[in-house]
Amino acid sequence: MLFRQIAALTLALTFLAAPTFSQSTDQELEQSRSHANSLSRAFNAAAKEIEPSVVFIQRRNLITPVRRDIFGRIIARGEATFQDSGLGSGVIVSEDGYVITNNHVIANAEQLEVRLIDGRSYLADVVGSDPATDVAVLKIDAEELVAASFGDSDGLEVGDWVLAVGSPFGLSNTVTAGIVSAMGRQGVLGQTQHRASPNQPRVLYEEFIQTDAAINPGNSGGPMVDLDGKVVGINTAIFSKSGGGSIGLSFAIPSAIVERVMRSIVESGGVVRGWLGVTMTDLTPEDRAMFGDSEGVFISDVLPGSPAAEAGLVEGDIIYAFDGREIDSVNRLRNSIAISGTERPAELSYIRDGKAHTTQVKLTEFDTYKREMLGVVDLPQTGMSVIELRPDVNRFLEIDPSMTGVVIYEVHPDSPARRAGLMAQDRLLRVGGREVEDAEELGAVFAKSDSRSGVPIEVARGNRQGRTTIYPAR
Repeated sequence: MLFRQIAALTLALTFLAAPTFSQSTDQELEQSRSHANSLSRAFNAAAKEIEPSVVFIQRRNLITPVRRDIFGRIIARGEATFQDSGLGSGVIVSEDGYVITNNHVIANAEQLEVRLIDGRSYLADVVGSDPATDVAVLKIDAEELVAASFGDSDGLEVGDWVLAVGSPFGLSNTVTAGIVSAMGRQGVLGQTQHRASPNQPRVLYEEFIQTDAAINPGNSGGPMVDLDGKVVGINTAIFSKSGGGSIGLSFAIPSAIVERVMRSIVESGGVVRGWLGVTMTDLTPEDRAMFGDSEGVFISDVLPGSPAAEAGLVEGDIIYAFDGREIDSVNRLRNSIAISGTERPAELSYIRDGKAHTTQVKLTEFDTYKREMLGVVDLPQTGMSVIELRPDVNRFLEIDPSMTGVVIYEVHPDSPARRAGLMAQDRLLRVGGREVEDAEELGAVFAKSDSRSGVPIEVARGNRQGRTTIYPAR
């Protein structure tokens, strides 16, 4: 009996102490609100951090009004005036006035106005642009600017929250939120429906961040930021079958690319493409298993005399990091090489025989390497450059290894050689009545020639032969 009384008392106390259904639902709702408010506050903070740095860009072109008769002929012209011809967004990245945007936002514009969030407006100068990455750098002469900070786009993961800021349809400083949907997208701008503008050129170095944050016409050139308000990308393209607004497929250039391109443009006015000199392939699952689950790119060939050869790379090495970026695909390594420039050595990490190594590599331009390897000789009196055929040169040019003589490498526009009808890849058979075998001797022949009577030349172009006369400049 006593046992039953104790059990009944315990059950009653437990029942009294247990929360009701209503209490449990209220607690869960409060907890959900707390989580939602925390995310909202994170969005608030990120938006406040980036908004002072975001600008509206109005492009204008000179338009001359004309009057035509009933046959369409111009009978009168008015005064040329600047008229709005497009809009976009940008982001201030330095307190002295550098602004990042897309190349397609500013391409062919005759006047660019940059409008700040506080209402100030300035005419901008184009420092430089790079159509191959769709990045452009502007400069405004203004004080008390708030510069945005770059974040680590290479540290982004699918599912991370991001904000896109810009001026969609001219509605300045619009903020939208979404997640990173995919990383390293390529082949995106090959389809016109992806382009943010019908005039947007083909981007050659694609490594886009895909997001479902709403990006619309006018957002181009604006920043994509992480929850710290740091720039991790520049909004550049959307997918839209109708050519209208966002359907949740938007693309941004990673800040890892934007920073390097900007640095090159500011320092030199343009982008010098680096070249390593290797043939490379992505690792297959079988390769990864063989090489201990390595990530990276497999080197299948190294060109002699190339930057890669000078740095000590050999066939079979696996490059897993380049210039501070982890490498997991050929596309990423190719892009990293192209945007790293040639002014400074880049750090390269690779695996050989299961061991990790790090070296410094000084990239060069492919044309520079090609000229040095082929032994190009310039003939300034003629406006052309030539090379001597020999087995290693012939292999590089993929022509008959036994062929000898001198071949034209390049003909400059509006030069004596161009006026004589000569073209690159023409083989010079006889010059001034003499057979041609030596490029240096050829230069001496033109240097001593009479520019009035000219120098007769016999050339082979494919299977055909012809004659012309070149009149060297003096």
